[in-house]
Amino acid sequence: MFTSRNMVNIKENTDFSQKIPVRGTDLKSVVEDLLDSLSAKQKLVLSSRFGIGNGEPKTLEAIGKSLNITRERVRQIEGDAVKALKKSEKIKNLGDLVACVNDVVQENGGIIKAGKIAKETYSKYSGKEEFSAQEARLLEIVFLMTGIKKMRANREVEDSWAHNDFDKKYFKAAVDELEMIFDAGKKVLTAEEVLKKMDNSQFSQKFPRRKPEHILSFLEVSKKFGQNVFGDWGKARWPLIRPRGVREKATLVLMKKGKPLHFREISRLIEEMKLSEKKVHPQTVHNELIRDSRFVLVGRGTYALREWGFEEGTVRDVIVNLLRSAGGFLKREKLYEEVLGKRKVKKATIAVNLANKKVFEKKGDGYQLKRS
Repeated sequence: MFTSRNMVNIKENTDFSQKIPVRGTDLKSVVEDLLDSLSAKQKLVLSSRFGIGNGEPKTLEAIGKSLNITRERVRQIEGDAVKALKKSEKIKNLGDLVACVNDVVQENGGIIKAGKIAKETYSKYSGKEEFSAQEARLLEIVFLMTGIKKMRANREVEDSWAHNDFDKKYFKAAVDELEMIFDAGKKVLTAEEVLKKMDNSQFSQKFPRRKPEHILSFLEVSKKFGQNVFGDWGKARWPLIRPRGVREKATLVLMKKGKPLHFREISRLIEEMKLSEKKVHPQTVHNELIRDSRFVLVGRGTYALREWGFEEGTVRDVIVNLLRSAGGFLKREKLYEEVLGKRKVKKATIAVNLANKKVFEKKGDGYQLKRS
């Protein structure tokens, strides 16, 4: 884990112990002043690589072609430029900014997703939430100066930044525990639900000093997990995390609303919730809902999830099944309550069906099946 002792070491190794305040919060001025300590070629290569100025970041090959040198030579110049910056006297002007970077990484358990580190560092440094793509690129140069390293995306993790002494065992233990939690429940969870389950897990006993921010950061960094448009977490491959077809998107909408919906409303919400980039046709949604046993028609064009306890069939069929399950008799209030829990209908519709004397008969304060 990253400790305050590590912070001291980093400051000593990069000569930040004599910290000089930055010039306000002007990130662009601070970094460009630092780059001025480089040779013309080093500054050109580093600026091109990170897209500093008016251009976009360029590849080693593209820079090599423009300078008529090999990509390997560009790589060498880039490496020399970074070394030169670390030795520059002007690096002391980054003291506050470097402290912000290290604080952010430490708060996230020693590793943080690439996009997140720029946002949190800029917010902590400047007090502002919004920042430009240019400012994000400037920050990447700063990251190279701070003692953290870039972790390129692979099969296990997203693009990230981590401290050199990042505790990989701690990270792996958390990821393994999170995977067991999701595999056991087989359902998406809110961030609060995830943290609560981690509190009750063996991981919490083994690492009593772990922090909620660490767990959430690990969820973001690991490719095993994903977050849907509603902010719920689950395994990355789950349809409710990355829904592809209309059926998965309809399921997600119903789960979010928590109640039966008309197929036209489901179609509208799929678009409104940005679950589809294309136009969603109501009839297409209706056709998919009819074919899938996960959905139950509970009213005219209105569907619910079967897991909610809704049943197929007419209202009369539902009443018959309820009475049979109850031993043949149910009080009127209880019967109405049970039917409304399985079908989205008006009480008058239930009353009309109970009036069918060929199937039901009133007995006291309730109903029973007609005896043959």
